[in-house]
Parts: sequence; structure tokens; C-alpha cells
Amino acid sequence: MRVRRLAVQNFRGIKRCDWNVEPRLVALVGAGDATKTTLLDALGLVLSPSYSPQFTDADFYRCNTSEPIVIEAAVTELPDHLIQESQFGKDRSGIRADGTFEHDPIDDTEECLIIRLTVNDELEPTWEVVRPGDEEGRPISASQRARLGFFRVGERVDLHLRWARTSALTGLTENRSGAASIILAAQRGAREAVFDAAPEQLMEAATLAQTSARRLGSAPFGRLRPGLEPTGASSAHSLILHDEDIPLTGFGLGTRRLTSLSIQDQAVEGGSIVVVDEIEHGLEPHRLAHVLHYLSQRTSSGELQVLLTTHSPIAVESMQASDLNVVRSEAGETVVQRVSAELDDVQGMLRAAPSALLGRRILIGEGATEVGLIRGLLRRADNRRRADQLPISATLGVAIVDGRGGNQAVRRGALFGELGYPVTVLIDNDDASIDTEVAAAEAKGVRVIRWTQGRALEDELIRCLDEAGLHSLVQLAAEIKGEESVRASVEARLDGASLAGLDPSAWALGATRTPEAVRDAIAGSAVGRKVAGGGKEEKKGWFKSEDAGEQLAALVATNWSHLSKTEMGSVVTSLLAFAYEPVATEESQPSGGSDAA
Repeated sequence: MRVRRLAVQNFRGIKRCDWNVEPRLVALVGAGDATKTTLLDALGLVLSPSYSPQFTDADFYRCNTSEPIVIEAAVTELPDHLIQESQFGKDRSGIRADGTFEHDPIDDTEECLIIRLTVNDELEPTWEVVRPGDEEGRPISASQRARLGFFRVGERVDLHLRWARTSALTGLTENRSGAASIILAAQRGAREAVFDAAPEQLMEAATLAQTSARRLGSAPFGRLRPGLEPTGASSAHSLILHDEDIPLTGFGLGTRRLTSLSIQDQAVEGGSIVVVDEIEHGLEPHRLAHVLHYLSQRTSSGELQVLLTTHSPIAVESMQASDLNVVRSEAGETVVQRVSAELDDVQGMLRAAPSALLGRRILIGEGATEVGLIRGLLRRADNRRRADQLPISATLGVAIVDGRGGNQAVRRGALFGELGYPVTVLIDNDDASIDTEVAAAEAKGVRVIRWTQGRALEDELIRCLDEAGLHSLVQLAAEIKGEESVRASVEARLDGASLAGLDPSAWALGATRTPEAVRDAIAGSAVGRKVAGGGKEEKKGWFKSEDAGEQLAALVATNWSHLSKTEMGSVVTSLLAFAYEPVATEESQPSGGSDAA
């Protein structure tokens, strides 16, 4: 069995969704509250073998019961017994590769059953098999739906570790010769053992209960005593799997979920539709990667279809790009977009920045310094917003990505833009060779923010700071690189002038250089540029790490009253406006005082 299309109307956070389900292994990713789990819940309800799932007004979109909940699932690769003429053989439809339907399973279509669940304002569910263009459908019972092979890992995990009425473990044994009688005999033996070894305290309690019941005229009991319920092999109180003497219910959640999954997988004949919400729950990274590899193999062989959700970067890294489906929801409209394997470099991008797919909007910094600067700016803005009871960047789903170089940053921005994410890229403006790539990314809706022509981040900051701010920057560089290293680097760019201390104003006087020349030398040292007239380009500037970038953010915040009127301030304001859109306010700008601490 395989789900090929899912349509949802008026169910919880979904006003409308029409999803053409293409692959066999489907990982739903995206920000929190994007209705990923709601999609799995909808699928579970329409294919549920339950007789009477419970609905409330809260299951309707915005609790509006005037419009019914309607969930339709098109299922292909149907079991033979469901498409017999006495079952639903005359109710089959056809579905094309693009998810469109035909009334009959004609050429170039795959036969399917379209199962519809409708819930009205009286909270009564109705399941039918419907066909395109027909006003009425044919009822499908719970037992018939059970043959579709749907199961969800996470619902009643421990049930499937028992020989219980509806457990998969019972399904594995009930048709084997003598299994039921063996279980029943074991239960009877257990009952006798409890009768023979009942502790005195339990016997006393049973006697007291009998005395009390007689006073109330309950029944003429002979002798109440403790014992196991005399249930058959199909009872929920029957036998449970043990590892030696330890019942499996005593193991960790991850172990129980995986064992339950394996049992349910084996119990369904003819293929299964498996749903797993937050597959990483209870699993260490190595077990998570292994189970994803196993499911990939099972789905590739055509034996299984798996639909799962995840918020784990490890899961994103472990899967193929084409397995991932990005879910977005806006004003009740849920859209599921499959990641195309044809996008250039998409697999490498996902391995490098898996957490970005789990956000709502993406900020890409050219390198470690820019990433640290952005992170530090957001943390300070978050402090102000938290005090003002405004949403912070984590709430808004802002993901920060290291672009690993200007052209790579732009390329990654374009890829995320093609996946539908709002993206802003912050890069230097000292490399004209990437101008064409920048224009192409902007044409796809990606916003690229660059410094003044010819400048990098450090250039812009150094030229925008006042004298006091520049002195603070040089002191910060000395804390990171050491005083001697900082002075030597600047001296080399001032034709070997001898400098003392860490005050740029004093350097200009002592070396008889203009303040502008000193700033140029400081900027060249901070960026790590080649010394004019010879020498090698430095591999590392002063602030080439995320930690150093965060310290620069603190410097920006401390000097914001001056920087806010400069190009540096304009760029920072644009970054914060994007991060907090559409709720950006003046209060989200960096400032001194407590936020700068």
C-alpha cells in the first residue's frame, strides 16, 4: 500500500492543503507549528482502523464547526482482497504521476481508492470510498480500513510489546498452530502461581473487601483473593515480551519505539504505510542514523512507505535531499514542497547547514565573523524584545547559516530561496567576481546585503567608528591576538613606523601619519590583507571567528548612538528588520546599557 495524495480541509491548523505525495520515504521538515504533525494526524484519521475516534470542536479550523472537516487520501498498490468485485473493485479510480485523478483507472494512471473522512458539526465521522465527479461514495468499514496496512509508531507503543487484542505481536502469532493455546495455558499457570503465593497483606485486603461488600449486599462471595485476570490470548492484560527476566516496558523509550516499529512492520502482509512523528525521539544519533538507513532500504525495495517528521539536524544530514519535504503554513494554507535532487549542490548544502531547513527564515553570513556578528546582534535585540514582551528570534524561527565564503554564501542563499525560504545574505563588497551570482540570487528573491563598495565587514566598522570606538576595537583585537601582534601588523602597513600603546590617535601623532592612513592600516590588519608593496596576504585577520564576531556585535551595541547614522548602522538595521519581520520595531535595534553588556 502507498499513499499518493492527501487533501485536508478545515482540520486543526489547516484550512486547506492538497499534497501530491511522490516518494516512498517522506521526511517532513520545517519550522515548529508548520502543521507537519497535523498532516500525519489527518492521514492517521482517514486511514484509521478505529471504529470511533473522538473529535472535539478544537479539531475544526479555528474551532469553526460550520464547515466540515474533510480529509481525502488516495491509496495505491492495493491488496487483492480490497479490490475484489464484492469489495471495492467497482470503486477504483485512476491517479496520474502529477496527482490528478481520473474517474476510472485508465492507461497512464495507477489504480487507487480515494478514501474520504467527513466530520460534521455533530462530531460524527463518516468514511467513504469516493470517485472523481461522483456526488456520493460507498461506506468503508473499520475492518476494511485495517487492511490498508496503516500504522503509526508512537501511539500506544507498549501495546505492541504485548500479546493483546489489537497488538501487532498477536498478529504475528495468532495464525500459528497452537500459539493461542500456549498463551492460554501459560496464563492459567500464572493464575495458579499467584493463588498459591499470594502475600498475607494482599489476602488481608481481599478479606476486608469481601466483608465490606457483604455489608452492602453486593454478592454472596465464597472467598475473595488476589489473582491474575483470567483473560484469553487476545486480552490487553496477557503476556508481554521479556528480555530474560526484564519486561520490555522497563527499557528506554527509543528501544521500545524501535521494537514496536519492527513488530508492526512484520505483522502487516503486503506492505505497510508507516507514520512516525519526531523520529529522533528517544534515540541517540547513531541509532537515529541507523534506523533512517534501514527505512531507506525498506522503502527503496517497495516493501514500505514511511512518512515521518523531524526537528533533528542529524536526521536531515542522514537522509537524501529528495527524501525531504518542506512544510509551510500561512493563514491556514499548508504547502508541502519536495526538495529537488536536481538543485545544484543541494545535498552538500544540507549536510553543511541541516538546521536551516528547520527554521522559517534564514540569515546567511559570509563567514565566521559575520555569523558571530549576526548572532550577537540578535541576542541583544532579543533581550530588549523579551523585556517588551515581543517575539524573539528563536520564536520567529530565524536560522543563521555560515556561508563559507562570498560566492558559496550567495549560492546557498539561492538554493534556500528556491525552496521557498525568505533569505538574506550578508557578504563583503571587495570581490567583483561574484557580482553576477549576486544578481542571479537577487532575481530569485534573495536579499543580498553588502558593505560599501570595496569594503569588508571590518573595513566598514573601522571607518564608521568614532575615535573612542576605534580605540575600543584595537583594544579588543589586542585581547584576541596580543598587543605585540596587533602593533606589528599595523606598523608593517605604515612603512615600519614604531608604535606604542593601543591608541590610534597617539599612533597618528607618533608616526606622523594622518588619522585616515592609520585607519587604513588598522583595517588592512583587521581584514588580513596583503601589505602594500610586498609581503604575503595574511591568512587570518583579527576577528576571524564566531566568538570574535559576537564581540564585535557588543562593540556595535556600545557605540550604537554614533553608528546608527552610518552605513554600518544601516546594514545592521536591515538585518534586524529582516529577522523580526513583520514585527520589527525601533526597540529591536542594538543599544548600549544592559543590552550591550
